[in-house]
Amino acid sequence: MSNSIALDLTSIREAMAGFDESSHVRPNEPIGLDRVYFPNGHRGVLDLKRQLVVGNRGMGKSFWTHALTNFDVRKRIAEKYWNKQLEQAKPVIGFNGSDAKIGVTPTRDEIRTVHKSTNDSRMIWRAVILRAVQSVCSDSPIPELQNAIANLAANPSFYAEKLTAFDRTISKQGENVLVVFDALDRLADDWDSIRKLTKGLLEVVLGLQSFLNIRAKVFMRVDQFADAELFQFPDSSKIRNDAVDLTWRPFDLFGLLLFEIQRSANAGPVLGELAKGLGVQSELPSFRNAPPDPQKQEQLVTAIAGEFMGSSEKRGRVYSWVPLHLSDAANNCSPRTFLKAWKSAADHASPPPLLAVDHLGLIEGVRQASSARLRELEEDYPWIPKVLEPLRSQFVPMEKANLFDFWRNAKVVDNILSSSSSGGWLVPIGVVNNHTAEALLLTMTSIAVMEERANGKINVPDIFRVEAGIKRKGGVAVPRKR
Repeated sequence: MSNSIALDLTSIREAMAGFDESSHVRPNEPIGLDRVYFPNGHRGVLDLKRQLVVGNRGMGKSFWTHALTNFDVRKRIAEKYWNKQLEQAKPVIGFNGSDAKIGVTPTRDEIRTVHKSTNDSRMIWRAVILRAVQSVCSDSPIPELQNAIANLAANPSFYAEKLTAFDRTISKQGENVLVVFDALDRLADDWDSIRKLTKGLLEVVLGLQSFLNIRAKVFMRVDQFADAELFQFPDSSKIRNDAVDLTWRPFDLFGLLLFEIQRSANAGPVLGELAKGLGVQSELPSFRNAPPDPQKQEQLVTAIAGEFMGSSEKRGRVYSWVPLHLSDAANNCSPRTFLKAWKSAADHASPPPLLAVDHLGLIEGVRQASSARLRELEEDYPWIPKVLEPLRSQFVPMEKANLFDFWRNAKVVDNILSSSSSGGWLVPIGVVNNHTAEALLLTMTSIAVMEERANGKINVPDIFRVEAGIKRKGGVAVPRKR
């Protein structure tokens, strides 16, 4: 099915082919207002009362960390989400894994150095937070991190007294201070140290609830969030149970696609004309303030890419098929993966007249995006290939006992432990103190590369299965490598 108003969509195709493939937001990278799309489902992420945000690789943790530090972006976010508190916030980066010294934000080396000499990780983070708040509330000189820690150790009441005074000042001014933490897996080179530092951070952040206008926002990886040891402290449930899950629903993903097309000087007007002709102009990001209407949004997507993944509904509808085949075991698809699929589809052979892409291009796009997503996850979890390789040419879903046999025969856990030691990367957090297949499976499910179904069988989602050469029992086939 092509668009019914006979528009030439070549400019939309060209815009998609030109999508940026940059892999991630780097520490201290400035985020311009023109790059910021506002997913309706991320409203909770920006609630200052909810201090822990959890997301897998590529879901937007670092993006939001640095977008919040841009005044224009923060103001626009506050307007978009009707969040007055956010507009009045003064954000400071507490940690972002940077090697560069920017303001009062400690570098990786600074944190690692003070951790070697300071047994109490809570003391480190109290000093970090106190310096961050002081940087926006006072003109007095800010001590070096090591000196600030020594001062707190010598004066146990100083932290509470000083932070209370700052809190009163900014409360009278009707403002907030927000200290943002990201890239916690870069705090140290081993999980034991990362755990101690992260646990200490969470305890200190929880204590900020005693103050009126001083808050923290902690962005955390999903495998760390699944680590029960991090939350072994009193009242940890108050921060854990209120965590925000950083996810992208299908209508948010398609909204992002339309946003990126609309940014193009050539394609934007054509998209606007197409939406107007279909009577769905309200679904364009520049017009929409309310949540997307999936039915209207699908009309626009259908006009761009056709209705079906073939000649009929039997092969699936474009609007549901694409996000489904790009989703992990938690039913999440990263925005970068989604845009990669459409970019690759636009680079495929020319579609029929009056379409920007077609189902053949999207099939190839999903295959390429799947490959890219697996490589992307390997940057955070370099041991994934060792876990999946023994399953090549095997069928899923499979019995758990069979999975464990494949892993044991290939000595997967032993190989991961030895390779991490020589390669200088972190082992799966679940097997740090438990070198078993069961512990490895728990980590794989926490990062949504595998799922354990209600019947006990283990499945690998298509987005990882196809690239890893794993077969599937039944179901509609997904694209194979050419």
